[in-house]
Amino acid sequence: MKYTALIWIVLSIILSLYIGPAHAFDTSQLQFRDGVSGKLMRGEELAYSGYSIKVVGFPSPVISEKYQDIPDEPVEPFVMLNISKNGSFINTTVLGPGESYIVPDGELKVTADQLPSPNAREWIFQSYHPWAVIKLDPRGTPDLDVLVETDYDSYISSPATEITATVTITNNGFADANNVDLNLDTELTLKRESLKYHYESLKKGESITETVTLSSPFITEKKSYDIRANLSGYDAKAIPYTVESLKTIIIVPEYQQMPSLKKSTNERIYLKDYAMVSLSLKNNANYDLKNVSIKDSIPKGFRLMGNNSLHWVVDVPANGEWDSRYLIKPLEANSDGVILPAATADFRIKGEYYIIQSDRPEIVVYGPRIELTKLADVTEANLGDTVTVTVTATNTGGTPTKVTVWDQNPDDGNLTVHEEFLEAGRDFKFSYPVKIDSEQPIILPRATAEYYELGTEGGKITTESQELEITIKPPPDITPPPEETPVVESPDNSTNPDAVNGETGTYDPAQDVQVPEEPGIAETPPNEEPVEINGLLNLLLGCNESNGIEGLYAPSAACNFFSQ
Repeated sequence: MKYTALIWIVLSIILSLYIGPAHAFDTSQLQFRDGVSGKLMRGEELAYSGYSIKVVGFPSPVISEKYQDIPDEPVEPFVMLNISKNGSFINTTVLGPGESYIVPDGELKVTADQLPSPNAREWIFQSYHPWAVIKLDPRGTPDLDVLVETDYDSYISSPATEITATVTITNNGFADANNVDLNLDTELTLKRESLKYHYESLKKGESITETVTLSSPFITEKKSYDIRANLSGYDAKAIPYTVESLKTIIIVPEYQQMPSLKKSTNERIYLKDYAMVSLSLKNNANYDLKNVSIKDSIPKGFRLMGNNSLHWVVDVPANGEWDSRYLIKPLEANSDGVILPAATADFRIKGEYYIIQSDRPEIVVYGPRIELTKLADVTEANLGDTVTVTVTATNTGGTPTKVTVWDQNPDDGNLTVHEEFLEAGRDFKFSYPVKIDSEQPIILPRATAEYYELGTEGGKITTESQELEITIKPPPDITPPPEETPVVESPDNSTNPDAVNGETGTYDPAQDVQVPEEPGIAETPPNEEPVEINGLLNLLLGCNESNGIEGLYAPSAACNFFSQ
């Protein structure tokens, strides 16, 4: 295996020095889409979009193990490929499993998707038949698209007419687009938003929508106007991509006989008041208008009073006028002002279908706005701790108001009530302790505030804080130390000086000291009778009769002593 890997390294270095050209762009930014793949043997080719990939080499065959059909040593798999385009040779490259090569122009990625494993039988002499699954993936490119739409196809030339254009850009390709610019070109006058947009990138599959508001020009005859959108961007190779979209609308002059629609309301009100909205349709023609459909809507933050549907279908006589009124009630203060939506009227004149819009009046609502919060000084506590809970009421509106805040203390169940005259931009707060006596998380109910729409006048508005949850820390995990089990060691008899007749005892290193024994004196074993042993020794040594006393047996040690 080490020789095969060495050959592979040498081949890669040689090929990279003499054949491999440098890319003129950052290949890491390239994106590729799925192409084709095939399982190839030596000498076989795979073609795609003018490219031809030919297998020209694999690691050399190796001997097998003695008893198995596997290599004697693992082989480092690789495949050597010749790459051509339209019959012209490009490069020779060596790839290992999963490795890829990007051709110099970046338009194709060649990947050795699969090779036999290092221990496969394809590498040994008797069954040498290597293969490689080669995958060819073409470079992905952006596919930009832009679409311009308007809310209507025709408009009336009037100062109150607004033309809303919606522009949607999309990348339907297989790669991101970079440095994307959207430019709108039209003769119409811009009223809101912008005609130019820039994006660092538009990812593949991404879609962005922009809304532009244009004004209707003053004209004396029917005229067409174009709204042209130009979208441009670049891919990873800095190749530009451009696409356009065109929307044509028709604007007709506001003739004397064309009806006019007006909408008005109070410029300023307090939160406690109602606003009157008035609609008026004037028929300036010398003929009746039949089945005129008039529609209106209310903005966010207001409530319609009564059961008016805000949709009327009326007949207006020649040079006549229709009008209607309805009440709306503000639900929240807004000192910046709220723009009411335009009312519309659609009708037919001499078979032509028209839609006109009213103006869009603005209304300012003065009043308070109370925001209520409920927080604890900690979010996690131990059983038995005392936590401090704080309730804060803030007036983010523009006028003062009398505020009543109540909250329930879970310790005693009593309701805590606080009142305050709170000016605009000011706040007040109160706190109370809570004893943690539960092992489960504690959820404190919402605090509630009630305040007047203006000072101490008008209706009352109710608001609530969020619920407050306090989690309980788990008790510490105290694990008792494990009991020690005494271990009795049994030393080897061959090294234990206390081993006697195969029995073992406790080893004492001090017993390793050898004490010389006195010659001629032997210890008597404790499990034998001394008289029988001494008699036997005396008989063998022939010293039974030397002492002249019959029947008297002397110790063998004494026998030895007298026999010296």
